[in-house]
Amino acid sequence: MKKLLNEILFGKSSIVGGLLALAVISAIGLGCFCNKDKIESLSNSGTPSSTPTPAPTKAYTKADASKNEVPSDEEMQEIVKTTMLDFNDAVMKEDFTDFHSKISDAWRAEVTPEKFKQGFKAFIERKVDMSGIKSEKANFTSGPKINKTRKIPDLEVEGSYNISPAPVNFKLNYTAQGKDWKLAGIEVRRRKEK
Repeated sequence: MKKLLNEILFGKSSIVGGLLALAVISAIGLGCFCNKDKIESLSNSGTPSSTPTPAPTKAYTKADASKNEVPSDEEMQEIVKTTMLDFNDAVMKEDFTDFHSKISDAWRAEVTPEKFKQGFKAFIERKVDMSGIKSEKANFTSGPKINKTRKIPDLEVEGSYNISPAPVNFKLNYTAQGKDWKLAGIEVRRRKEK
């Protein structure tokens, strides 16, 4: 037995020695490549050197509308900005079809895209562009708060975006649809500064 081990370990058998060498080289190769992602992610800059930087994750827990949970300030900022930018897109395109598809089911049954277009005709005619809010935070003057005076409780928020040439003031109502808050009312005003 001792003689057989000496032959395997010290190369007296060329086939066994070749297999042993191949196993050692394979193990080294696997060791070099198995942790490649970890090595790349520890580059000097602190970010992955050959992979894109992942998008930042949201730092808040989403409010459950079905439980009438009020969104955090961060979530409310996102909800309002999305609503206002969707509204702005509709005004710029002079077509409220996409905007209409994103509102609450109950409100969608009551109002048509054409009614939105008629209601915001002045915005369309004056080509009111509010895209400047993309890089701004809303200043909430009221809310977000749950209004329980109606048959179905809704989420109310009121505020403004201070952009040039004039601030954009809004009052928005959202209703619970599943776990999400869906738009159920919108008032938007934009007056030129004096």
